[in-house]
Amino acid sequence: MSSKEHVKRVWTVGSYPDIGRNFLSMAAHLVDAGGVTSDDSVLDIACGTGNVAITAARRGATVTGLDITPAMIDDARENAAVAGVDTIDWHEGDATDLPFEDDTFDVTLSCVGHMFAAPPDEAAMEQIRVTKPGGTIAFTSWTPRSVVPAMAKVLQGYLPPDPDGPPPPFLWGEPETVENRLGEGVTAISYDIGTVDQLSLSPAHTWARVREQSGLFIVALEQVDEDDRPALRADMIDVIQDYFDDSQNALTMEYRLTTATVS
Repeated sequence: MSSKEHVKRVWTVGSYPDIGRNFLSMAAHLVDAGGVTSDDSVLDIACGTGNVAITAARRGATVTGLDITPAMIDDARENAAVAGVDTIDWHEGDATDLPFEDDTFDVTLSCVGHMFAAPPDEAAMEQIRVTKPGGTIAFTSWTPRSVVPAMAKVLQGYLPPDPDGPPPPFLWGEPETVENRLGEGVTAISYDIGTVDQLSLSPAHTWARVREQSGLFIVALEQVDEDDRPALRADMIDVIQDYFDDSQNALTMEYRLTTATVS
């Protein structure tokens, strides 16, 4: 299976539409930070089920949504129709090889989607390439100290070593890494921290939902020995508990929002 076929499978299995509902407030935060107006042409990279694209279109912008997974685009189209938005131009494509001319968009956005594209340096350069000079790029990424990387670290301990694997996607949540990847292609980088809550009845309930809904974890778990799965479950629940707010029945997920101006 090629790397692109693998990525498509990861984002097709499970139920990302259920997960994506947790990120609606993050999408609004991102569109606001990008300063999107009705005069802007906007690209939503790795648009998933359309949270950011639809939010930007409802602000009056001319919006293009792109995702590598056809099933995601189908879900995004359906969500746009329900939201009463019929102006978005949807494309299938790869964040590391965007099918657009240079200097096409006023604002280029991605909500925890670009961070899974490999190689990451190419994903960074493509964001800059398709954005007009003086335009804005903005994206959200899980911070390395947040729950998703913590869970990924636990899982990694049960998987075979992969010396040829890509860098951890959560490095996109580190300012130093972001600045190295964007380099001189941007100026005026700024950061903001936000959180989203995934409602759940308990840490054990959270892990059960992750196993049912998250393609990233579903596919990776296929490599875990059956005998190791009870110990993995116990370790996951312990980690999730550190981020679980019992007073709200919610898992708190921290992200960093990066905004920059293209040189």
